[in-house]
Amino acid sequence: MTGIPLVRESEATDERAREAFRDIKSTMRIPVIALLFQAWAAYPRFLDVTWRRLRPSVLSEAFGTLAERLEAHVRDGVDSWPVADHAAALRARSLSESEIARMREIVELFSKVNPKLAIVAAAVDASLRGRPVGGVGTKGPHRERERQPLQEFRGVRFSLVEERDAPPRVRAIYDDMKATLGLPFIETEYRAMASYPDWLEVWWRDCKPLAQEERYRSLGAELGREAAQCATQLPHRLQLNESLLESNEVDEARRAELRRGTAIFGQTLPGLLINVEIARRGLG
Repeated sequence: MTGIPLVRESEATDERAREAFRDIKSTMRIPVIALLFQAWAAYPRFLDVTWRRLRPSVLSEAFGTLAERLEAHVRDGVDSWPVADHAAALRARSLSESEIARMREIVELFSKVNPKLAIVAAAVDASLRGRPVGGVGTKGPHRERERQPLQEFRGVRFSLVEERDAPPRVRAIYDDMKATLGLPFIETEYRAMASYPDWLEVWWRDCKPLAQEERYRSLGAELGREAAQCATQLPHRLQLNESLLESNEVDEARRAELRRGTAIFGQTLPGLLINVEIARRGLG
């Protein structure tokens, strides 16, 4: 285990955390709370104060543009890689078209949301380390074109297969993933994929050799640097200084824990972006 405390949505008792979770889901149009926010919810006042300062940027057109840029970088990076036809392999295993369509919905959700999470993680990590984040301002309304409304994902439904509850077949893949990718935990995306064990197996069989190549590591490093660069371009300044955090009951020991946990997410999210794109490509 990572030692990172996580507060699941169903287990949140502090009203600040519960309200932040509700607003995060509403603002980002998502049906689940990412592990990043669950980690911050271990310190509810930190989650509350941080999300309130992130929210104006997350709602901005500029943030959507930054996330799209990161998403495009992932897709361009993986475009030439040899990704098999996962949908065909799943049909050969007698999975139905409706099941494959549901998988596509799930992977589309994560392919759109994860670039945003990568930028958010990079922004908070930088701010906790005293580096400047955002504050470039907004450029006003765009008259050349109307921006597409935020994609709605709150209706996407799926189950999650927890490590402790995973059947032997899924547990073996989880263990192999953690060893191969150096994962400190199994992320939500993989637990969602595991609700279709054949999907998890077909995807991992294709993803594992790619994850061991230099181009995978190189692309991951590029994405990490770009997420950090995007964080500096947020329209609204994010400043989590010592006095603010102390006034919200986040002492130095807690700040050190938050820095450590947030850095772990910053390190794992680039690989997650790549792996979700491999899954998206595989499903067609």
